[in-house]
Amino acid sequence: MKVNFSAVFSSEQLMHRLASNLHIGKSVFCYESVGSTNDVAHRFAKDGARSGTIILAEFQTAGRGRNAKKWVGQKGENVIASVILRPTMPLENLTYLPLLTALSVAQAIEDVVGERAEIKWPNDVLMHRKKVAGVLVETSAQAGVVDYVVVGIGLNVNQAQFPDELAQQATSLFLETGVVYDQTTLFVSLMRFLDANYARLKSGNTESILSMWRAHCEMFGKHITFYQGDSKREGIALDIDERGFLRVEIEQKEERLSQAEIQTIRY
Repeated sequence: MKVNFSAVFSSEQLMHRLASNLHIGKSVFCYESVGSTNDVAHRFAKDGARSGTIILAEFQTAGRGRNAKKWVGQKGENVIASVILRPTMPLENLTYLPLLTALSVAQAIEDVVGERAEIKWPNDVLMHRKKVAGVLVETSAQAGVVDYVVVGIGLNVNQAQFPDELAQQATSLFLETGVVYDQTTLFVSLMRFLDANYARLKSGNTESILSMWRAHCEMFGKHITFYQGDSKREGIALDIDERGFLRVEIEQKEERLSQAEIQTIRY
């Protein structure tokens, strides 16, 4: 099979710029096009790729998001990447990974763009109430023991158009600011924040992750509607708990909901 490597991203340059990272970026593979960076990462992980390996692509033909939704992007205009991690921690602690990844994206946007980014629980990143990035975390585990985790990230950078069915909900950094951004600069910033936040998780400093995450979330105290399975429900978003579960007041009773339970939150 012929492999076309990226003309936008350089593996050597990225590894050099990420050399100070503790956990992420020691191996970087950049492609012009793949089916899904998460799928490539799964193959690499099963073949023994080390923790912190990055798969980066200009375009993916079969990208996906949470709840089997399709990820739509234009070639060479965005950041589409997956990171292989091999965390040595209890399985329940992996609930923090989507949160800290979304936090890292928001921090990178603020670092490079200079504008606030908002996080919608658990891991959608918004600018001006439109989705600019999403996160998909997939875990391979057996008998409660984690083998590896794939952290997928899609960040709309310079994309100027979206399909009609997405135009009201999706946006890019370019559409929100009118500025064309260097994807490599954004990606390096993102991987540096991800490395730092992952180090916090590995050291058990989950409270700092939750505190920074909360500072980027504007849902709390607001009326929300969401789907839980096939049922449409509504309530007041209160907060997240110590595990990152969403606390919701529904008919004067509090419920705590996991990321796997809820989809299509609106507020």
